[in-house]
Amino acid sequence: MRLVLALVVATAACGPKVSTQPVAFDEDLGPRTQPAPVAPVATVRPEAPPGKGLRAGVIARDRLVKILDAGAGQFLRQVEVTPRMTGERFVGWQLVQLIDRQGPLIDVDLLPGDVLLAVNGQPLARPDQLQGLWDSLRTANTVTAQLWRGDAKFSLQFTVEPALPN
Repeated sequence: MRLVLALVVATAACGPKVSTQPVAFDEDLGPRTQPAPVAPVATVRPEAPPGKGLRAGVIARDRLVKILDAGAGQFLRQVEVTPRMTGERFVGWQLVQLIDRQGPLIDVDLLPGDVLLAVNGQPLARPDQLQGLWDSLRTANTVTAQLWRGDAKFSLQFTVEPALPN
């Protein structure tokens, strides 16, 4: 019997120790301090030199309305794009290639690798943003696109004529 008692005591002595101190939960630790926000490093991009296509011009309103009536899907069939990310943040749509060699974008200064950031100041990250832009173009008097080409930036600005009254 003494042997069994000694074995039980020895086993208990070799087991894990139990802390009798109270456990500190997150609520007991007080308010968490947030690290100071890190301001993004603003990189100033130079203006990209012009390519062979147009960066400005005039779009006939009847031609624009015809494109809008055909729908965004039809328009998007003329380009192949891929999302451009910085880390896990969406930046814009990177042009892979122009597919339709007869479409309205063929004469515009666009090259594979260009990144479309916004059109008329509106980003295009989600389908609802595309639909909102698509609807607004029907009454727009200008179409302006902000793009990156490599480490440089550039804009495309086309006037829609005849202009509609504001």
